Amino acid sequence: MAHHKPAPFKSTASPSNPKHYDLIVIGGGPAGYVGAIRAAQLGMKVACVERDKLGGVCLNWGCIPTKALLANAELYEKIAHEADTWGLKVRDLSVDWAKVIGRSRDVAGKLNKGIEFLLRKNKIDHIKGNAKVVNGRKGNTPCRVDIHDAEVKDTLTHAPTTVGAKKDTLTATNVLICTGSVARELPFAKFDGDKIMGAREAMNTKDQPKSLIVIGAGAIGMEFAYFYHTYGTKVTVIEMLPRILPVEDDDISAALEKIYKKKGMDIRTGTTTLNVEKTGAGVKVTVAPFVNGKADESKKETIEADKVLLAIGVKGRYDGLFDASLGLETFKDHIKTDFKWGEQGDPAIDYKTNIPGLYAVGDIIGPPWLAHVASEEAIICVERLAGHDPIPMHYGVIPGCTYCHPQVASVGLTERALKEQGKVKDKDYAVGSYPLQAHGKAIASANNVGVVKILRGLPRGEILGAHILSDQATELIAELTLARRLEATTEELNVTVHAHPTMHEAIHEASLASEGRLIHG
Repeated sequence: MAHHKPAPFKSTASPSNPKHYDLIVIGGGPAGYVGAIRAAQLGMKVACVERDKLGGVCLNWGCIPTKALLANAELYEKIAHEADTWGLKVRDLSVDWAKVIGRSRDVAGKLNKGIEFLLRKNKIDHIKGNAKVVNGRKGNTPCRVDIHDAEVKDTLTHAPTTVGAKKDTLTATNVLICTGSVARELPFAKFDGDKIMGAREAMNTKDQPKSLIVIGAGAIGMEFAYFYHTYGTKVTVIEMLPRILPVEDDDISAALEKIYKKKGMDIRTGTTTLNVEKTGAGVKVTVAPFVNGKADESKKETIEADKVLLAIGVKGRYDGLFDASLGLETFKDHIKTDFKWGEQGDPAIDYKTNIPGLYAVGDIIGPPWLAHVASEEAIICVERLAGHDPIPMHYGVIPGCTYCHPQVASVGLTERALKEQGKVKDKDYAVGSYPLQAHGKAIASANNVGVVKILRGLPRGEILGAHILSDQATELIAELTLARRLEATTEELNVTVHAHPTMHEAIHEASLASEGRLIHG
């Protein structure tokens, strides 16, 4: 809640100047459309400019359609590989690949139309085109944004938008930039929309590849590795760091790697990619061990596959966004703002750029590249523009989720991070781990593979970090996220009654374990 009751927002918009707005939002993704709606609720006259589909990458080519694909894969896994466990006999099982892909596109399409409705409902002007910021606010002169015709190349993740003729000029008191991110390439491997894929192509392949090399074992890489492997594609994962899901806790990463290797996935950690060569049949990827910060080329080898997926991260997307003379500051392929990473956040952060009147939130300003972070940053930004005093973002309480199966979810610090800070186990922190092998609800649903791990601060019992590898992990993490946000202790988790039988009881057991009180293990 706000720290004080703000005065009602006074709009600068006037019927005599219909092309002037209190706020122009550039980008219609999780930051843009959410920020636009909140601004309209606060009494601002708002325009949302989007050159492609509303919902951004997240809704159209990322979070939502990939979860539809992964839900498909989980269902197929149960029928194709676990039917006997459930007492089912299945004959002549086949896959209609076009329908698998088509369903995910249908899901995205329905939600896209829903956002159009929300903008209309909140009286937000939805403007289709490519926005170009010409100048910021100078005294009484408002920001100026030119709108150009835009042709977006959907087939290539990296393809720049073709910007056409200018068709309109808008002005605004403030401009909020929410243009998101785009997949990174390798210097020797450029996306071609076919054999060298980004996530967008990987979720929209016309035919299922018989073999696939995934370069990068972060969340995106492992989700697609799981999806394709489940349907029978021979998958090889290449990761330069010594573990998959490098940002996650070491124990969780090791456990997931063991599960997937047992299922036949070829996972090569501590391995770097030296070259990607397209051939008539597919691709040849040259790799080598990555030791002491460099490639050991004496042990390099070449792996062949039908396609390769680059999942090595993202960068901010602002091609054609601002006039070169504007002087907008950028850093490491992102727009620079007054945001500084911090556990508690900073109440002084407005997400402002170096240009008066220009603000930026979400992926465009750097990590964490998460839709839920982008939405919250947008809300905080526009509330401050409206004179409110919102509680700042607590960046140490951001849940991270990977939707392969079993799922991975976490919040707070890893044990690795605690050790890097000089914390000592059993002196500064305690570990509570609860394996799911004997968990009642997990056994009943044939999902008893995984673990819940809680890092408990000493001597008070605060939750320093929580890490889950399990079915429904991305739902279970909410309890621990709220607990950490409210500075709850494991003692308080222990006396919270958890319904039986549920997967949530695993949280309770891990909390008890951190105090040496584990019951079912």
